[in-house]
Amino acid sequence: MKIRIFALAKELGMDSKVLIDECNKAGVKLKNSALASITPEQRDIVIAYLDQKGKPADSSSAESATPETLTPQREPPKLRNIKTMTARPQSSRSATQKSSNTSDEESYTEEGTSGVVVEQEEAEPVSEDETPTVQVDESIEETEEVTEGRSAALKRRSEESIEETVKSDSDQAMTRDDYVPAGGASGSNIREMKPIGSNRSGKPQPKSKPKSALPNVAAPPAYKQPVIPKPKKKEEKAQKPEVRLTADILEQKSPLAAHLAQHTEQKKKEKDRDPQDDDSKTRRGSLSLVEARKQRREQRKEGRRGFSGEGGGDQQDVVGRRPRRSKRKHDAGNVVHKTDVEVEVPMTVRSLSEAMGRPAKAIMSIMFKEFGEMVTINQIIEEDVALAVAMELGVDLTFKRQRGALELVNDIVEQEDAPEDLVTRPPIITVLGHVDHGKTTLVDTLRKSNVKVVEGEAGGITQHIAAYQVEYNDHKLTFVDTPGHAAFSEMRSRGANVTDMVVLVVAADDGVMPQTAESISHVKASGVPMVVALNKIDLPDINEQKVLQELASQNVLPSEWGGETEVVRVSALKEMGLDNLLETLLLTAELHELKANPNRPAVGACLEGFRDEGRGSVAWLIVQKGTLRIGDAVICGKSYGYIRAMYDDMDQQIEEAPPSMPVKVTGLDSVPGAGDHFVVVETIDQARELAEERRHEGRADTLSRHSGGPRTLEDILGSAIEGAIQDLPLILKADTPGSLEAIRSEINKFEHPEVRVKILHEGIGGVNESDVYLASASNAIIIAFHVVAEDRALNLATQEDVEIRRYSIIYEVVDDIRASLEGMLRPELVQEQTGRALVLQTFSVSRFGKIAGCRVLNGTINRNDRVHVIRDQKILNQYPIASLKREKDDVKEVREGMECGILLSGFNDIKEGDLLEAFRINEVKRTLESSS
Repeated sequence: MKIRIFALAKELGMDSKVLIDECNKAGVKLKNSALASITPEQRDIVIAYLDQKGKPADSSSAESATPETLTPQREPPKLRNIKTMTARPQSSRSATQKSSNTSDEESYTEEGTSGVVVEQEEAEPVSEDETPTVQVDESIEETEEVTEGRSAALKRRSEESIEETVKSDSDQAMTRDDYVPAGGASGSNIREMKPIGSNRSGKPQPKSKPKSALPNVAAPPAYKQPVIPKPKKKEEKAQKPEVRLTADILEQKSPLAAHLAQHTEQKKKEKDRDPQDDDSKTRRGSLSLVEARKQRREQRKEGRRGFSGEGGGDQQDVVGRRPRRSKRKHDAGNVVHKTDVEVEVPMTVRSLSEAMGRPAKAIMSIMFKEFGEMVTINQIIEEDVALAVAMELGVDLTFKRQRGALELVNDIVEQEDAPEDLVTRPPIITVLGHVDHGKTTLVDTLRKSNVKVVEGEAGGITQHIAAYQVEYNDHKLTFVDTPGHAAFSEMRSRGANVTDMVVLVVAADDGVMPQTAESISHVKASGVPMVVALNKIDLPDINEQKVLQELASQNVLPSEWGGETEVVRVSALKEMGLDNLLETLLLTAELHELKANPNRPAVGACLEGFRDEGRGSVAWLIVQKGTLRIGDAVICGKSYGYIRAMYDDMDQQIEEAPPSMPVKVTGLDSVPGAGDHFVVVETIDQARELAEERRHEGRADTLSRHSGGPRTLEDILGSAIEGAIQDLPLILKADTPGSLEAIRSEINKFEHPEVRVKILHEGIGGVNESDVYLASASNAIIIAFHVVAEDRALNLATQEDVEIRRYSIIYEVVDDIRASLEGMLRPELVQEQTGRALVLQTFSVSRFGKIAGCRVLNGTINRNDRVHVIRDQKILNQYPIASLKREKDDVKEVREGMECGILLSGFNDIKEGDLLEAFRINEVKRTLESSS
């Protein structure tokens, strides 16, 4: 059995590219790919070559081996006396620290052995019996406190070394009082004693970097923590105190006494004033309109006060009645204009005005002056427009967005799983390529099913996206089949976004086509690996190198040319190369380590949805994470419901769907949209709430886009000629949302200044009576794609004279709509010259006018033609022929070389020598391309 290069490289602990080079040196020629394979005999040759060369594969392990004994061979160390030291004052420590470190290092180098710095006050050199295993630290530790256990051990060890040194050495040790430190370091600088010798562990220990000496820094000054001042309380507006003026206060002489007395008298006069006098003054025009309104308002208040008491007494005299609270008038001058405003989106002119404290009229005037948009107070405005308005008004505007249903669903979809919960899952493979290159035939051959998908498609082309699961060598692979027609670009993009890898099918006889290049761009945008299946390899007269060159021009370099893309030769009809294709796909999946958590709530995507008569709304889902079970509450786009039944790709009912499995589910309240993500939630109430929120967001978006959008001056002026544009109203009914999406995208490509398509309604399922009533009221045409009309709808359509067109191939729909739009265009008028005649002589007749006697120079002069009168090589005008005679007989035409009499309608100033050019006007049908 052959062995792959990457497996052998993994076994030998080498890189695949290094192993390929070694194989070539050993005489085993391979292509530059990790997926290349060799025989067991070639494997033995390569291993023998590597062993003979010196086993480079095991070099890394050999280098890491450690010798069992690492006993250093050193000369007996020289002992030196360690004298006791007296500490200097603390202030000189930092200044002489650097010189002390230098002297220690020099002494260690000269002696050639290890020195000891004892942490206790008394210390002696180490005896000869003990092996010198002490190393000098490269830097002095600044630690001031040492643990009690370490101090006790060092003390015992120092006492033993002192006794042995006294016996072997005749010199007498210095006392502490006789010793003066050279560097001025105090006794508080203690270095830790550590063993030095062979590394028994076999692992090289990292060397500690030398620490730089600390600089001599003065003591930091005393720092006083700042006191945070308490925020000052906002000063409230000064209010006018309510002071009751007693008689004693009023009797005193003060600067305001005269003013208060005058004010009191004026109030009494206003109360005692006769209303009739006020009315008479108002009628005479002595008061302004505002003052008259104020007086009438006061009169109504006085009337209500008089009616409430007996005999018209004062209101305060009425016992048991609560005093009436007067309404406070709004003072526009006290409105505080905000500078920092937070507004929720979407926003209207009203909400923006209330948030900023500015009148809506000011906002509307700014929008008209700056953007030329005439908006209403309840109209939704865009964020950039609101920011521009805020800048004009000097307001710092921020937007507040609430987390909607889409964000909550995205949080569930993007939830990360623990690594221990992940298991290997089957790969999801999308089949892309140009139309009629054999994608569906390849999937049918891989499935080995009796029911061929390609036979069920109209016209032999795939018009729906579908997913199937294939088992090969106890491994499962999920294939997503996509349409190749140009109208299904969004379906191909949707298939590329849910996949793990892509099989690009290229016909060997056609090469790279437009949809092939589009599929390559989708693959590059999604960032998934790609395998090229060169199909129809069994056909004669094919040029493989030409196809490979075309792929290379699209930046898809085959592996046999040194690239990273595998090219597999297959034939879907002859079943050639399919095993090699499946093995390549499994190896690619193994390299990428595709895993998922099957124990979490299911998350996936909706590939397609349709309505079945017996099952209701059916959604074709593919599970990406988790496990989908019957009874789960699911939200998919704007649809929700319980999973009532699940079916696999063979229409066999199942109970659960693990990751990477495509299933058909029933139980949703409506047909979901193609490409929507589905999520399993805890309760059906939560699913209903999320679905309603999504529907509300969709309705608000539709209203703001169609009916509530701002109108510019160009739109207002263009509405004046709106009647000149002819509309083609349509009602679209299809079997799946993907088909509707494809038809809508193709219809939107028809753009013309004179005609346009107007889609009144679109839906999933057959044509019903409501569709017929809508078509009858709006003179629309019903397009039924892969669906039929109900019996009652057909009878009603016959009565209402509504046209229902049924289609099964999408390009037939597009061609008919194009023909209908071109038929609505006004034809183009083209002049065709028929003949020329020269005026030889003119005759004046009192009843008819002036008749021109002519000779036909070329062509034919017809009775129904119009004539250009040419004089001195200038066209005077064009006139119809009123009469055409030859030898006193009326004729229909006069041919070349003959003479005739011509009477023009409405022109008598004809002269000899004029040239009459006859022409007819033909109507030419216009097309969308030629007249756009």
